[in-house]
This record gives sequence, structure tokens and C-alpha cells, in this order.
Amino acid sequence: MSLPDGLTISRDAYGIPSIDAESEPLAWFGLGWAAAEDRLWQLEYDRRRARGRWAEVVGAAALPADRLARRLRLTDAAERDLTAMDPVTAATFERYADGVNACVRASGPPPEYAIAGIAWEEWTPRDSVLAFKIRHVLMGVWQYKVARAVLRARAGRRAADVLDPRPLPGMRVTVPPLGRIPREDPRVALAERAREDVESAAAHLGFLAEAEGGSNAWAIGAGRTRTGRPLLVNDSHRALDTPNAYWQAHVRCPEFTVSGATFPGLPGFPHFGHNGRVGWAITNAAGDAQDLYVEHFRREGTEVRTATGWEPAPAREERIAVRGGEDHVEPCRVTPNGPVVHGDPASGAALSLRWTATDRPCAQFGVLRRMLVAADVRTLLDGQEGWVDPLNNLVAADTGGHIGYLLRGELPARDGLAPTQVPVPGWERRHAWRGRVPFTEMPRVEDPPEGIIVTANNTVTATERPFVSHSMNDCYRSERIHELAASANSGPGRLGVDDMVGWQGDTVSVAARRWAELLAGRGPYAGAAERARALLAAGGGDLSATSTVGLVHACFRRALARRLLDRELGAGTRSWLMDSGLPGVPVLLRRWFAALTWPRPEDGAWPAASLGDDLLTEALDAAWRQACGDAESPKPWSEVHRTAARHTLHTVAGPGLDPPPAGIGGDNETIQNGAYGWREGTPFHITNLSVYRQVLDLADLDGSAWVIPGGASGLPGDRHYADQLEPWTRHRLVPMRPAWGTGG
Repeated sequence: MSLPDGLTISRDAYGIPSIDAESEPLAWFGLGWAAAEDRLWQLEYDRRRARGRWAEVVGAAALPADRLARRLRLTDAAERDLTAMDPVTAATFERYADGVNACVRASGPPPEYAIAGIAWEEWTPRDSVLAFKIRHVLMGVWQYKVARAVLRARAGRRAADVLDPRPLPGMRVTVPPLGRIPREDPRVALAERAREDVESAAAHLGFLAEAEGGSNAWAIGAGRTRTGRPLLVNDSHRALDTPNAYWQAHVRCPEFTVSGATFPGLPGFPHFGHNGRVGWAITNAAGDAQDLYVEHFRREGTEVRTATGWEPAPAREERIAVRGGEDHVEPCRVTPNGPVVHGDPASGAALSLRWTATDRPCAQFGVLRRMLVAADVRTLLDGQEGWVDPLNNLVAADTGGHIGYLLRGELPARDGLAPTQVPVPGWERRHAWRGRVPFTEMPRVEDPPEGIIVTANNTVTATERPFVSHSMNDCYRSERIHELAASANSGPGRLGVDDMVGWQGDTVSVAARRWAELLAGRGPYAGAAERARALLAAGGGDLSATSTVGLVHACFRRALARRLLDRELGAGTRSWLMDSGLPGVPVLLRRWFAALTWPRPEDGAWPAASLGDDLLTEALDAAWRQACGDAESPKPWSEVHRTAARHTLHTVAGPGLDPPPAGIGGDNETIQNGAYGWREGTPFHITNLSVYRQVLDLADLDGSAWVIPGGASGLPGDRHYADQLEPWTRHRLVPMRPAWGTGG
């Protein structure tokens, strides 16, 4: 079978597809076909994870994730979303699925299916919705709520307060563009009023004792660029999947033209791209759209306590096939608050989840097409009404010279803040949602006089309402972007694409620079501690790939964090924290550590400045010795700070399918993102990094550029499997120009 008449798929030098169609239905058919050519196994992986069927492929190791997926009832939610689609959107999803299936019939499934021992099953519109939902359910805030709750239950209120990474005065906000959190932050009073609720909820969390996304995006206004047209830049951060989470493509038909990155399996470009008139990019807003409820059960879990008495808690048994093992039967219960996601109702207590993306049908996918035909920034932002989840910071720019920002998605309207911090009693009426925050009340700005919009997972706004998130203080990447913009602002017309590419590769950490300044004023010490102090002081916070500063700074952070936590919480609590494996804990730790170098509002001093020389020398000595190992001097940072991506079939097929590793500079606080774990003695494998970089020049969109840490193809051994990794590692982008009509 070949492509239907009226449809061509050509590819550029990097194998990136350009779909050219004579009609819109053919365009979506072609995008589905190209996705199947490049990423069919990735489509399979995503839908199996969402359906709770991954254990069929890799065995018992996947059973916990499959059990959670079944409990979440994502398949049910996807069916509801399908029924809510308008006819045009439904047809889009159907034609996309047709294209996927036609490609498989024409060329057969890739070799991974034989390795996995499974057969291809037809792709459906439901699978597209599932593939999107599974990519975002674990990017919400519920894991942080569990982490805080467990910390409170295990280590007490003081430990939870120490590691409570709330926004601090002086930290930058996104709206207004040059705004900062005031000394008298109105949310502090809100949090204090919620403390009684939090403490009462904590009494119900004892059983929980058993029980990281980011990005940069910014827009430079027309008055600050060389061309007199805006620049739109993004740098999406996630864990490194194999193949990469995002897939680049161009699509053209009579109704629209679009170039951007999408999730394989989805007929649309929700996060990054342009339509020839307006471009868009997002970052994770960490908006709080997921509440956890402590549920009280009786009669072996068949009844749940509510505000009006006991009600039935119906269960549905889900059978999970396990490769090489026996089937597992998972009872999946639902309460009035939502599905039970953690715990065993038969024990009398469990956790349920209410999430905006699953608690009622979502008609949000109609937004995808409105983005493709938007004429300008205002139309694009207005067209986001109806989007539900994920909650994104959406930044936009158009060829007319406009820039804009919108907090996109739906936030629950709550009466109190306790549910935003920890799980709360599910039977108390005061914790129920009372609707959603209206679209018109979501933070938004267009054409700010400052000529710049920056969002880098920092706090969205310092206003009391709408409430966006309990804790969001990723401040240093935003601070550095503003620094670079300010240094280039000696006059109008200064900035171009090359500057933006340079900013994306910037490895200067404002936090590391503050440690360097502090250490420059201490000492001199002796021996290994002095060698570490002198290196860090001279390094100025630049964690470049080729220098040794990054490694010594990383070892110093780990050594000092361990000693500070031992002093603050005790060695037992610290050890449990770092060994628990609880999702959310690494983020709590890094935000706590980042606050050590943030100025106090009362005197401007950094908390780190009060650390004694004895503690610093001990940590510096340990850092130098750990950085050197058996050698006389540390290695360059990129030799140990490396990707360690594994193919999804690694446990079945071994390392032969894995992409090559790559070393980079930076850490979680630099624009060039490269996070790593906190435990001393473990490798500095990168846990979170840039998975899609884009620079849009609104004066010459064909001259724009992009790159991913991998390649267009998901087929191991294909020449486009990892051919973008080398330019990505060197902070270069590849041309974004479509291959229309080239036949490449």
C-alpha cells in the first residue's frame, strides 16, 4: 500500500518529515503515517503504559506502574473525552489513526515487536488521547503532596517545614514580566490560615508512612531585536526518553501550515511550533489541579465515608497479564472524590485522586486546531479557552510584532488551601471543589512595555488569586535569563537568533556564583578544602562542560546538603529522605538547597553566609576527595555529567538498543539544564534535561531552528536515530525549514 493521491511526505537531511496534503483530512492521515514510520514502538509504549499493559512486555518489574494506571482509570477518561469532541476534532483523530494503521499495513511493525513477543493492535482515537494523558498525569503536583505528607508522618512537622519550598520574597514572577514577590507576600497569610487545616489533615496520614518537569521559554519584543520582529525561544525539560518525547514535523494543507514538535500519537501541536503567523511555546506551570483525599472505608473497603454518611465504593477487577509470570487481578475502586490511587481500601484507609483531566469529560482537544489557524497572539490566547490539562505557561509571538503570555488550563476553585499542600480528609465538605477558576481570571499579559516575557518554572504571579501552586521557587534560571536580557539592553535592536542560541547553552548558575562569592570571602583553608574553595571561588559559577568546576560544585552541594540535613533533621531522617525513592523528594531537596543563597527580606543576607568555617571546610574537603577519586585532580564536568538513556526494552533486550551517551555542562539551576541526584557516591547521570530546543524568528520563520537530543527516527540503528545528538550536545540547532517538494 502506498500513500493516497494528493499526499506527499518528504524528509530533510535529518529525516524530519514534511507532510504536504491537498486536504486537511489527508494532512492528518499523513501525520499519522509519518509518526508510525518514525515512532511506532513509542506509540505502543505510551498506550500500553496508559492502559496498564506494559507488564505484558517486560514482566513483573512493570506491575506497580500497571496497577497505578488501572487505578487511575485513564481509559475511562479517554472514552469520555472522545464523546466530548466536536465533529471536526473527532474526524481529525480518526484520520490520524487511519494513517497510523495504513502505514503498519504497508510496511509491518518494527523489530521491537518481535523482541517484545507481542503483535500489533490497530491504533484508535482513544489511544491518541491515552498517549497524551499518560505523558502528564505524573507531571502534576500530587507526588509532592505525597512526599510532604510522608515527611510529616515520618519526621514530624518541623522536618516538613524545613523542606517546604514556598516562594520567597524577591523571587521573580512571570506576570508582570519584571515583577518580584513582595516582602509581604499575600500567600503567606493564606498559608498560615490553612495551617490548622493542614495539621488536622496530618492526623489522618499515619498510614502513608508506607507509602521532577521543567522548561524555559521567553519572548523578546520587537523593540529589542535586530529585525524589529519578536524572537520566541523555548527549552523543554524532561527525563530523556528513548526515543525522545518530542517529534518534529511540518504539515501543510489548504486550511493551515504548521511546523513544530508534538507527541507521537497526537494529531496536533499543543506545546511548540508556529503556523506562519504566530508561534507558541510552553513551560510547566506546576498548577495545582490534582488533590489527594484520605478516604475512610469500612466493610472490607466496599463503603466509603462521605460528608453525608457512608456510600458504596464500587470496585472493578482488572486483570493484568505479566510476561513470564501469573496474571494479577487489581481491584480498582472509585469514591465520590475520584479513583483510589494509593493504599488498600480493605485496610480501612486509602488515597483517592481528583484531577481536572479525569473527573469530567474534557473537550480540550478542539483547541489544537484553533492554534493552527490563529492569526495573531491575541487570537491564539483567546483560542485556549476550554483547555484543561496540563496547566502551561503559554508564551506567544506573531509576525505583526506582538508578544503575549497566558496561564493555560483549568484550576479548581477551592475554599481553603489545605488540599494544596497535603492529602486531606475526603469526608469533609470544606475540602470539596466548588467549580473552576474562570478563563477570564487566569493570569495573562500582552505586549508588556518591558518588551520581554520570561517563564522558567518560577512562580507565576504574586497575587492572592487565582491560587496556582503552593510551592514553586525555581528562581535561578529565570533570574539568569533576565540577567542576560538586561546586559544586552544597552540599546534597541540588539538581539538576534544567534544570541538566543547562546542563551540556551548558558551554563552560568546564579546560585553557584553566589557560593563562589561566599567562598571567595572565606579562607584560606588548608589541603583539599583549600583546593576546592579556590577552584569554586575562581570559577564564578560557570559550570561549563570542559571545566572541573561543575564536578567540584556538584560534590560540594551533595556533601554540604548531607551535613546540613543531619544537623537540621538528624542523620536518620536525612538517610531515609535520600533513600526513600519517593517521587517529589528530589525536587523538595533542591528547592530547599537553592533557598540557602536567596537573600532574606529583612537584611538581604543569604542564609548560607551564616555557615561556619568548620562546616564549610568539612564539606569542601569531602567534595574535593570525591571529585578526584583516585586521581590527583577532578575530571571535566562533561566526562561524568552524562546522559544514560535506555530503550524501553532495555530490560528485555539489553543495551544494544540504547542510544549513545552524551556529556554536557550545567545543572538544574542553569539555563542549559542538567539535573542529577542528591545521594553522595552515586553517578552524576543526568535525570532531567533539555528535550526540545526551539528558536523562532518572527521576521524569518524559515530561518528558525530546533534540535532534540536524539533523532526523528525511533528505530535503533537508523541513521536518524541519534543524528541530532551531536549538535544538541554542542548547543547548536538544526534548520527548521520544511522540505516541501524536495522528495528527500
